[in-house]
Amino acid sequence: MNPFVINDEQQASFLEDGYLLLEDAVPKKLLHHWQALAERLEREAMKAHHEREQLHGACVVEDPVGPRLMRYDDILAIDPKACLDLLACPAMMAIARCLSGRGTVPLQLDILYKQQHPHPVIKWHQGAPHPRSYPYLNIGIYLDDAPSGDGCLRYVPGTQHGLLDIDALSREHGWEIPGVVEQPAAEGDILVQDMMILHGSQPKRSPGVRRTIYVELRPYEGVIESAEQSERWAELRKQWMQLVLQRCKSGDWPDDWVSEYGYLDTTEEAIIRALIEEREPPTPAVWGIQSVEREDYPVPEDMKDWPKSEQDAAPKP
Repeated sequence: MNPFVINDEQQASFLEDGYLLLEDAVPKKLLHHWQALAERLEREAMKAHHEREQLHGACVVEDPVGPRLMRYDDILAIDPKACLDLLACPAMMAIARCLSGRGTVPLQLDILYKQQHPHPVIKWHQGAPHPRSYPYLNIGIYLDDAPSGDGCLRYVPGTQHGLLDIDALSREHGWEIPGVVEQPAAEGDILVQDMMILHGSQPKRSPGVRRTIYVELRPYEGVIESAEQSERWAELRKQWMQLVLQRCKSGDWPDDWVSEYGYLDTTEEAIIRALIEEREPPTPAVWGIQSVEREDYPVPEDMKDWPKSEQDAAPKP
């Protein structure tokens, strides 16, 4: 089987715009496993919340309609095989190979749950600022459809090269910053973005939840250059990548790049345990400092009276 290809035109588009959609990129069997896993994690998180227990990685927020799951972090601790299989699948290896490059390591792997409004709105922001000597990718792997007009991601192409005045842009334009692009996606699609591109998403209108796996990839040398985390933290991610490379297909990773990760002298279980137990905070995103409110931002005018009495978003016991 030939490796998944991200062609020269796609690579050039990503470098110019700061984002790239890869359609139907996740193998169906793997997609179905992750959909079932995400459903189970939400069910377990809500059960634990109602029983006043706290599960590692689960973030349940108190929405106006009741508690709902917003994200579940550190999935590697829950289903290591699924995480490694996902990172080693042909499309993810192509992203690492073509868009991140030599020395790439995974930084984290989490699931974001976007619930129907009312739920925290993802306002305009830029991901982790960094020196930009090396690529830094945030990759969304869609477990559900994200259609236009229903809170899918919005990007402002070409804004990835430096930090912007987010407050001023939000006050002047709301969601309609000049050049903005609304980017829908379907289940099984992968949406790759430069970490620093200006992006956000309006509230979700339709009932139900939208689950997206988020993976960060970055060359090891970029992690060391930024010095936001310890060298030990970075070395553990080299070992994580070694586990991924053991699963990838021949041709998905250049042979002369493999030796840069060293040689494993411990077990898979020990590496995963260390990755979780020696967790360090990620580099934070950059958001607006002020609370900007317009009739169309962050909540569109026609949604400001939600929740309604018969709101579909009301949590199920």
